[in-house]
Amino acid sequence: MTEEIKATKFQSPVPLLRQFRDFVFGKKKPDVFTRLTFNINVIIWITFLLWSVISYFTINSRAMVQQFKGIPVEKIIKDRGTELGFEGGDFLARLLTFNGVAIVCWIVVFVGLILLFRKKKQFIYFVLGGTIFYTGMSIFYLSFSYFMSDMTLYDKIALLIIVVSSIIHSYLMQNEREGGSINFFGEEE
Repeated sequence: MTEEIKATKFQSPVPLLRQFRDFVFGKKKPDVFTRLTFNINVIIWITFLLWSVISYFTINSRAMVQQFKGIPVEKIIKDRGTELGFEGGDFLARLLTFNGVAIVCWIVVFVGLILLFRKKKQFIYFVLGGTIFYTGMSIFYLSFSYFMSDMTLYDKIALLIIVVSSIIHSYLMQNEREGGSINFFGEEE
């Protein structure tokens, strides 16, 4: 005697994940240019968020790193802070605060990216707000010399890509709302 097992959403996580995806990103798939902009910015977002999280927890657990790996994280950071013109442990505290705030900034940027995917015009405020605040903190809170010497060329180019692609996409979305096309190369024929 074979008994049929009735399929429910609790037997597999896939339906639940699909419902979550549809809830977050919506059921409608956007145009190709929007998806391209979204995917490029998500890749950049992931690198910055991961770096901020790893930096925050490494700095926060520097004693454990010293104990298990023998790497003097606190001394390295203090020495670098002295080279940048900070006194004592001021740079360490500022760097910890900066990375904590950076995590919040990148969460805000992700909310903007979700809005971008859904083609909501408010996305620009979240993406630019989080990115500009992050950049401003690195320049004004840590120091301009930190921004110039300790932020890599990749960081600067990636931040520029997020800002410029968001501004261009916002302009094209505005054009689409006014009856035009989101096509980057002009009106479709």
